Parts: sequence; structure tokens; C-alpha cells
Amino acid sequence: MARAHPALAVCTFTYLAVFAVYGTLVGRDVAVPYAVLVLALAWLVCRLEPRFALGGGVLWGLAGWGFGHLAGSVIPLDGDRILYNAILGVDLIRFDRLVHAFGFGFATLACGRVLVHWLGGRRLGFGSAVFVVLAGLGVGALNEIVEFFSTLVLPETNVGGYLNTSWDLVFDLLGGVVATGWLARTQAASPSLSTSSP
Repeated sequence: MARAHPALAVCTFTYLAVFAVYGTLVGRDVAVPYAVLVLALAWLVCRLEPRFALGGGVLWGLAGWGFGHLAGSVIPLDGDRILYNAILGVDLIRFDRLVHAFGFGFATLACGRVLVHWLGGRRLGFGSAVFVVLAGLGVGALNEIVEFFSTLVLPETNVGGYLNTSWDLVFDLLGGVVATGWLARTQAASPSLSTSSP
């Protein structure tokens, strides 16, 4: 993977190292565990890419998600707030929620590419499209489980409470629906789903 996508590999490992060191220096307990988690997910994606041809756009999108996740959980704002708590214009639109929509949108897209491969390249119907969205939501639910357990072992995580979890899942759904719609439209335009497209 590093040989096939050298710029992506350098970018990913650089931000992982920078956020792990910076987060440690500013006293963010989640910095190193989150960096390790993103690294583990990167390893999983590296295992999937050769078999399922996720595509360069999906790989960069997932890397961007990792960057946004680490930035949001490590960069401090005023008081005890972090970047994830930043409100962008109106209360509904927050950095955390946009990262969820973006990241789980690309996670859904990756799930969709895997499903299309299993379907032998056939176009997604309504049922299989719903399955893709649900697969993306499953990844989102797994993330919330990880966040829940992090609150049990780390003194301060800033992941929020029940309301935050619910909004996270709503924005996961929005990102997943948009990604699945994009995948279906791309299939209609190019049934071969060229790996050069995102």
C-alpha cells in the first residue's frame, strides 16, 4: 500500500505522529489511544484495498476522516473544550457532527465497494443499497461502543453523553445515505466502478 500510494502513506503517518506527540504534550489522555485506533483502522483498510479495490478517493477520504477525528479530539479550545465541541454557525452544526457525516460517509462507501465486489459488479438495487447504509451505520455504532468503553478507562474523553451519541448516529446516517446515493449514481454512469474514481 505504501508503494502504491506513497503520498497517502506519508501524510497519514505524519499526522498520526504529530497528533500523538502534540496530544501528549497538551495533556489529552485520548491522543495516543486514538492514534493507535486510527493506525489499526489504516491497517485494516490496507488489507481490504488489494482485494476489493476501494479506490484512491476512498482511501484519501478515510485518511481525511482520521485526521479530522484526531484533530477534533486533541486540539484544545477555550476552557476544557476541544475542537470537537466547536459550533459552526448554528448549534446543530458542530465540528464533531460534520466529521461523523464525512467519515462514516466514506466508511459506507468502502462497505459499498466491498458489497459490489461480492455481487460481481452488479448494480445496487434498493435492497442492497439499504444494506450498504446499514453496514455504514454498523461501523458508526462500533465507533460509539469504542467511545463508551473509553469513558470507562480514561479519566477525561470529552465524547459527550446520550444526546451527543444520538446526534452522532444521525449524522452517520446522513453521510451514509449520501455516500450510497453517490455510489449508485456512479455505478449507473460506469458499471465497472473504476478504482480511479472516489
